[in-house]
Amino acid sequence: MRWTKLVKILGDLFLINFSFYLAFLIRFHGRIPHANWQAYWTTAIWITLVAFILFYSYGLYVGGRYQWIEIFAALVWVVVLTTLSGIALSYMLQKYAFPRSVFLLTAPLQLLLLSVWRYAVWRYSIWRQGVLTLVVIGPYDAAVRRARQLYSEGGRLYRVLGLVVEPGAGAARIEFPVLGTYEELAKALDNSRPKAVLFCDGLPLALRERMLREITTRNLAVFIVPDFYEILLSQARIGQLDGIPILRVDGFTSAPSGAWKRIFDIALSLCLGVIAIPLILLAAIAIKLESPGGPVFYRQQRVGQGGRVFQLAKLRTMVPDAEKLTGPVLASAKDPRITRVGRILRATRIDELPQLWNVLKGDMSFIGPRPERPVFVEQFRKEVPGYDWRHRLPVGITGLAQVLGRYSTTPADKLRYDLLYAKTLSPLNDAQILLHTLKVMLMRDKAS
Repeated sequence: MRWTKLVKILGDLFLINFSFYLAFLIRFHGRIPHANWQAYWTTAIWITLVAFILFYSYGLYVGGRYQWIEIFAALVWVVVLTTLSGIALSYMLQKYAFPRSVFLLTAPLQLLLLSVWRYAVWRYSIWRQGVLTLVVIGPYDAAVRRARQLYSEGGRLYRVLGLVVEPGAGAARIEFPVLGTYEELAKALDNSRPKAVLFCDGLPLALRERMLREITTRNLAVFIVPDFYEILLSQARIGQLDGIPILRVDGFTSAPSGAWKRIFDIALSLCLGVIAIPLILLAAIAIKLESPGGPVFYRQQRVGQGGRVFQLAKLRTMVPDAEKLTGPVLASAKDPRITRVGRILRATRIDELPQLWNVLKGDMSFIGPRPERPVFVEQFRKEVPGYDWRHRLPVGITGLAQVLGRYSTTPADKLRYDLLYAKTLSPLNDAQILLHTLKVMLMRDKAS
């Protein structure tokens, strides 16, 4: 609702500035000198504007059901980036009476006050919305898989009332109740009274269209796991062809790595390289101290744009010769081959820093589908229809699948994210994905 969004905006921006007032009181022991306070007021409008842009970019004014950790991680980076921007603005505007110590005092105050305020708003939102009850519709195995994903939220956000599946499926299995078959959809909905339905992948289009007509008469929310066809239709433009109403479908971008993307990659990799070099040196020392017998850097073949194979550089996070006995195996969240130092490097994403060299060379971009190893690409080509479409894009250090997915996100769902990214490619979208990448660094269960 509009009024709740307005309350959030006013509350956030008030606390951003009120924290500065408290910091000034602490810094000057209760009596704020006029010159210092005036320097703050001259800069305050720009700091407030930066904070608003960051709140908006992190989706903190968008309705929906979120875990608290997602909101808190976003608040951490809003505070960090607002603080850094404020220091830079005070320097550029030559407001030297604005003490840097005030910024250092303000940051923890902002995080504390914003966290308390936003936690109260979040709890109220959960209470007002209630648990979203759903009926999952689709082939039995796909419906169970999606129901398990929703169940993993612990029941606070979502609750699956049951499944509507193909005839004869799941009769002997009771993990989730089967409410009926496709032909019994109306009865299943009337008996369970859900707030929403989820259409799984693998459901024939004609059948889904028929069931949609039944669902929309009940004014229920509808969620669809998109297949190749739906993703292709996203961003379609309404038009006419000699009086015929049409949707113009442009397809997937085949060459999105234009000049703007390459210039952005080079500039950012050079800037971040200054910060990355000392971090890599410290990480190298830690790796050698824990396992002196192995190398510091780890090079691995990955498949890039156009199917070209390149050598991806990372800091080593596993024991030496980790795949000697097992062969190529995808890493898991609790992989025993990962060293103690490696777990820290992975959690902080420091192990990815050498890939700045890959970006500078042109092997990768900052934003794009995560490159996979050739052996897994061959496997996914057989298992996931249309998997090669992702190779039309420049591969990246991070991407939409990394900020919206989870560590356990399947290759098929990662492909969906990659194709959705291709349909929405823009400099603004890339910048937003970078901001959200900072957020997911604080969240353990996000995709790698």
